[in-house]
Amino acid sequence: MKKILALCACFVLLASCALTTPKDTGRAFMFALPPVETAVHAKAGGGSLTVALPTAAPELDTYRIALNREGQRWDYYAGARWADFLPLMVQDSLTKTLSDAKLFRTAATDQSGSRGEKILNVDIRAFQAEYESKTLAPVIKISLMVALRKQGEGTPAASFDIHTEAKAAQDSLSAIQAAFAAAFAEAQKQLVSKLRRRS
Repeated sequence: MKKILALCACFVLLASCALTTPKDTGRAFMFALPPVETAVHAKAGGGSLTVALPTAAPELDTYRIALNREGQRWDYYAGARWADFLPLMVQDSLTKTLSDAKLFRTAATDQSGSRGEKILNVDIRAFQAEYESKTLAPVIKISLMVALRKQGEGTPAASFDIHTEAKAAQDSLSAIQAAFAAAFAEAQKQLVSKLRRRS
């Protein structure tokens, strides 16, 4: 009887795991978003900067990699995922890129406990692969709304939009990953360029 009860308990445990664990965790192929080096380094005279955790629409605030088919239906790639939740990855890469660019004396995330003289807020408006037809490789589209504020002030000292695109060489995870990296690299370069003129 004890053996039967033990087996039943195991079956219940396995069943609950199957219900609570998502089938598509995408752990087989993880996408990274590396920081970039800017060509020209400015003098570190812009004070200290805190990069706030970016905001994102619910379909993008996830570890899953979003795709859109002919502008109608949101979906996600099976067998692939971001290495972390997308807003955290964007925040980490932007912070490292801005630290390397030396536009500011220091650049750190808000998770580090840093309270910089200026705050960078980013809203992720688009960060997906878009398919115009079933036979074509996707175009990666990234759109960011950026606002630079002084600590304690509500009105932005500077605000601007960034839009980049990169077409994948083919409809494969490795090609799509490369296209995401290229589009985000261009977005980071635009960010540094725009902040250099405003900081």
